[in-house]
Amino acid sequence: MAANFARECSALVRQSNAAALAGRLALASSDSPKRQFLDFLAARPYQAGFQECERCMQADWAELVCHSGKAAQCKRDGDLSTAFSHQEAAVEAFLRLFKQMDRSWIPILKVLLVDLRKLGAQADDNLRAQGKMEEANKLEGAGRMMRKSLAQEMRDEENDKEVCRTHAALFVANQCNKVFFALNTLKHVKSLVLPPQVAVEEFPAPDRVTWHFFQGRMALMEGRMEQAEQDLAFSFNNTPSRHIHNRHVILGYLVPVRLILHQSRPSPTRKAAIPTPALLRKYKLTELVSLVEAFRTGNIAMFDEAMAEHQDFFIRKSIYLLLHKLKLCVYRNLFKRAHAATKKSQMKLSIFVAAVRACGAEADPEQVEGMLANLIHQGLVKGYIAHKQQVVVLKKDDPFRTNS
Repeated sequence: MAANFARECSALVRQSNAAALAGRLALASSDSPKRQFLDFLAARPYQAGFQECERCMQADWAELVCHSGKAAQCKRDGDLSTAFSHQEAAVEAFLRLFKQMDRSWIPILKVLLVDLRKLGAQADDNLRAQGKMEEANKLEGAGRMMRKSLAQEMRDEENDKEVCRTHAALFVANQCNKVFFALNTLKHVKSLVLPPQVAVEEFPAPDRVTWHFFQGRMALMEGRMEQAEQDLAFSFNNTPSRHIHNRHVILGYLVPVRLILHQSRPSPTRKAAIPTPALLRKYKLTELVSLVEAFRTGNIAMFDEAMAEHQDFFIRKSIYLLLHKLKLCVYRNLFKRAHAATKKSQMKLSIFVAAVRACGAEADPEQVEGMLANLIHQGLVKGYIAHKQQVVVLKKDDPFRTNS
């Protein structure tokens, strides 16, 4: 009977069993009472389902349960846009209830918001596939709802940290970030404000890991590499080793950041700057194996081939332009090897030209001289070029070491 599911939800409300109720409201739940409830809703308008729920629970709870059920039923039947509308209404209903609740009810908020975000993305994909580009704005709507939720938690004036709802703030902010990055509306990332009464360190560890991951990605895109490394390293080091996929995602950004920093101040004391092939393969980042090897050995042709072969992957992760900046350091590492072979402080420009050609790349003296001049200008090589004599004069004491 359809009423069984509503009565079960009502009992969980009376018992204040938020975790169990969250599981029942999740779009993915599909046991027999839930399926019967969805079949009941499919054959009737929303109002009939609401009245059935209202027989055994208060109106706001009835609205939440009925809208959540309609969302699951419409999703099951392939109507994703209508499903999103009902899920959005379910979140609205819960936010009204949540104003009078404590943090023990946070599990329901989490389930509703995650389902809303995923459903919004799925609905938009479906609409775009049908050519309805202008209607593909569900994920944007999910973002607005999440910002509304975050604003509500910011207004919680409860000073007791054991009960205040602000403990959900970082989770909601992370959901906002997922939407912002998916929509490429990164200007909103900086607008997120966390409640002052709870420090970031006091939020649950999984939420802190996700927060630092997005903060690291934002710092990377803004060129703040030191901060990016700090945030991404925190996320990677605090992600359990069994979560291979999450570590794969984080490392995909952390490796380029560390290579860029290593380029700026190469030093044997910079820990784990250049990852091993074994580490990259362990986390299924084979796209970076040959590129990192080219970076390490100064193989320009291999670097160009890796960039061309995996261009789509690098663009998808928004690191293509960042990685392209490494090419200058690939030249630097090649020139360092050429210097190590001769051990001379004065070297003919032709030696560096020959080194570039030896690794399979095209080069002419003007191009190589320009690369050397750029490296010297950026402080990555210590020395100067005697253009008239076509000689590179290098500092006698470790010309390829930069100041840390």
